[in-house]
Amino acid sequence: MSEFLDSKDQAIVSLLQKDGRMSVQNMAKALGITRATVTKRIEKLESSGVITGYVAVVKKDFFNKKVRGWVMITTAPNLEESGIIAMKLIPEVSKIYTTSGRWDLAVEIRASNLESFDTALSKIRQVSGVETTETNLLLSSRIGM
Repeated sequence: MSEFLDSKDQAIVSLLQKDGRMSVQNMAKALGITRATVTKRIEKLESSGVITGYVAVVKKDFFNKKVRGWVMITTAPNLEESGIIAMKLIPEVSKIYTTSGRWDLAVEIRASNLESFDTALSKIRQVSGVETTETNLLLSSRIGM
């Protein structure tokens, strides 16, 4: 679908990426088109799957989750997707990646303390289909966060 977006659609997406709460009126003013046109285009972008949702971006230390680590996971055959769905419900799970090689999944945990980290790890290990895990705590960051 993205190859069929015209410049106005691309501009709307760009504005929403910068400020997902920007009003339709302000977008219309910025783009020089009517509010009705902006509304119709946003509805089209949502229904076609170009825009899949809206999120709140919070500052990195907002939740004060200073303990971070990676959990490498092997799953039982055909249970990877259901495991991912279950792990998304664990608040300390911040990222889930599928991988190739020895591990099926790489999961990042962010917790406020080691006890919370351990609790999240226990929840992951209880997810149906999780067979093996290997956990590595992240000690320090040398670039970015």
